[in-house]
Amino acid sequence: MPRVSAIVIHYGRGEFTTRLAAQLLALGSAPEVIIVDNAAEQPFDAAAFPGLRCLRLEENRGYGHACNRGADAATGEYLFILNNDLEFPDDPLPALLRAMDARPDAGAAGPALRFPDGRFQLSFGEQPTLCTEFLEKRRQEQSRGGGGAQLDARARKARAPLEPHWITGACMLIRRAAWEAVAGFDEAYFFYFEDTDLCTRLRRAGFAVLYRPEAVVVHYGGGSAPLADPRIVVSYRREQLRYYARYNSRVSYALLRHYLLRKFARLARGGGIDRATADTLSRVIRHFNADAERACTRTVSPRASHTMSTMTE
Repeated sequence: MPRVSAIVIHYGRGEFTTRLAAQLLALGSAPEVIIVDNAAEQPFDAAAFPGLRCLRLEENRGYGHACNRGADAATGEYLFILNNDLEFPDDPLPALLRAMDARPDAGAAGPALRFPDGRFQLSFGEQPTLCTEFLEKRRQEQSRGGGGAQLDARARKARAPLEPHWITGACMLIRRAAWEAVAGFDEAYFFYFEDTDLCTRLRRAGFAVLYRPEAVVVHYGGGSAPLADPRIVVSYRREQLRYYARYNSRVSYALLRHYLLRKFARLARGGGIDRATADTLSRVIRHFNADAERACTRTVSPRASHTMSTMTE
C-alpha cells in the first residue's frame, strides 16, 4: 500500500495535467497517482501513463466533489490534493511527511507556493472575518500588482513554519484518518471556501493545520483578477455567504450581506461590473438561506451520492 495517494483534479489545460502526472510518477517518494477528470470538455488521455489511474466523472459538481471521489478510490495513508497547474522544483513530499510525522495531531500540511517567476504566492490565512478578509484582499491586490507592505509582511512571516487557520486546497497533504474523521470536503461548496471549510472542521475536530516553507511548489494560478469571470464572482460570493452563515456570528453575516449589496450596486453604477452580473449577485445575496445553512451542521452533512462513468488503469 502506498504511503501517499496524489489526487489531481483535471478540468482544463490538459498540458498542465500531463506535465504534473509525469512529475508525480517520477518522484522518489513514489505516490499512487489518481487523475480525476471532472467532466472536462477535453478528457484526460491516460494512455501514455500506465502507472496512473484515471477517474472520469460524468458531471462537474465542484472541486470538493471531485476530490472526494479521488479519495474514495485512493489507498494511501495520506491524500495529496492537487490542482493540475502545479510544478515541483523538488519533491515536496519528504518535507511535508516529516512535518506530519513530527506532529501526530496534524491533520493537514501545505507547502510554500511560488509564481513561475519565483514570487511569493498567498497560500494560507486566518479565520475569515470581515477584518481578516479585508487585509487578505489588500494582499491579493498587491500580489497582482507586484508587491506592497501587507504582502511583504506576509511573505516574511511565511519564511518560518506556521499553524495557520487554513491552507489552500490547490496543494495540501491530508492524513487519511483526519480526512475520514471530518468526512472530506463538504460538497455544498461548489468552488471557493471548500478548503477553508475543511481546515475549519479539522481544527474543530482537534487536528492541527501546518504550513511548511521548506517544501516549495510552483503554482501557475493564483493571480487572476477577481471580477474577470462573472461565474467566478457569483460562486465566490455564494460560498463566502455559506461559510459566514455556518461559522461566524449572525452580526458578522449580516454585516457581510449589507456590505456586498452596497458594493455591487456601486460597482454596477460605475461600470465596474455589468448589470446582469450585478442583478444575479443581488438575487444570490438577498435570497441566500442563512438559517438553513446554520441548521445543517458545522461538521459536514452526508456526502451526496455520485456517479462515475469510467475508471481506467
